[in-house]
Amino acid sequence: MSHVSDDTAQGPLIGKPAPDAILTRSDGTTASILGSRQGQKAVLVFWATWCPHCYQDLGYIYNNLAAIEQKGIKVILVDIGETKEDVQEYFYRRQMKLTSFIDVDSIMQGTYKLVGVPTLIFIDDKGIVRNVTHVFPSDFVSYFGS
Repeated sequence: MSHVSDDTAQGPLIGKPAPDAILTRSDGTTASILGSRQGQKAVLVFWATWCPHCYQDLGYIYNNLAAIEQKGIKVILVDIGETKEDVQEYFYRRQMKLTSFIDVDSIMQGTYKLVGVPTLIFIDDKGIVRNVTHVFPSDFVSYFGS
């Protein structure tokens, strides 16, 4: 059962391999976005520091990160259109020990057909997109399908 209808912009991504890119992270390292999954299920969270809904989602993710990871799910943050310094300052102000990929040029916006932030892409352990949503759901495990 899909949690997103096919008439949304991301509908065509569902059931297909998740696109990858190599980007710099807020800690200064460079890596493959999907490589950081390490073969696990992942939630790719596209966000921005100016976004109030992202503020809420990141707070939820930060407070529940250990529980999410215990279920074998990686959370991969990707900031869209901002600088490493913007993201570092945001995490510092919120006292969050998080790392985010930085998509300064918003290249992933077209790749993932993003219509706004936050956008959450649920990727199974084989790298296939299973669902797309715009709020971190409390029943997030079901978003990976069976």
